[in-house]
Amino acid sequence: MKELLEIRFEGWTATPRLPFILSGNAVCMHTPSYSTILGVIGCCLGRIIEPHEVNVGYKYCYDSVGVDLETRHRLEFDGKKVKDHSKGTDAYKREFHVNPKLTIWLDKTDWEQNFNDPIGTPSLGQSQDLLIIKSVKKVQAEKIDKGVLSGCMIPYKSNVQSAGQLVQIAESFQENENVGSGRSPVNSRIFLSIPFDATKEITFDNLYTVSELTIYLHEWI
Repeated sequence: MKELLEIRFEGWTATPRLPFILSGNAVCMHTPSYSTILGVIGCCLGRIIEPHEVNVGYKYCYDSVGVDLETRHRLEFDGKKVKDHSKGTDAYKREFHVNPKLTIWLDKTDWEQNFNDPIGTPSLGQSQDLLIIKSVKKVQAEKIDKGVLSGCMIPYKSNVQSAGQLVQIAESFQENENVGSGRSPVNSRIFLSIPFDATKEITFDNLYTVSELTIYLHEWI
């Protein structure tokens, strides 16, 4: 048996965007990425969480998908500085998930108080996609060889027979030393984003059962 920390989040909207879609509609993935999950955890702890600190599992679901119309403020670089684009703003359609529910499992049970009294306000996507922490508790997880896995993301393997969306994304990001210089991607990998309504039983590494629910505990490369 393995003891994990279970944190349940809920919200009104979420925007786990599909990366590299730069024009037209903004489309959502079935699930958030692991870098986003690290961001949610780090927001609650009030610091940057490095991947080697914790192994993470999660389950994500939502009621429906909505579409909103937003104004986009375009920028351009003139060789010296970033400024407003000469063509001004434009409008675009943005997908979002309605009534999202996110449960995260961590192998850091000593972080329990950080979620009972979080430093920051977590969000899932854009700044307005706020999350509320519904419960924090320690649970027992039993390792299994196979189970019905849904509402999460797993590294792609050709022998896995499950419905989902293939995406190539960074496993995590590292903050650059200079303030304002952005982040550097770490370990670009192909993942399978499995929707919450998937019903296919799969055999995979690092599967556990928690209260009869199958979860995948991600280990970082």
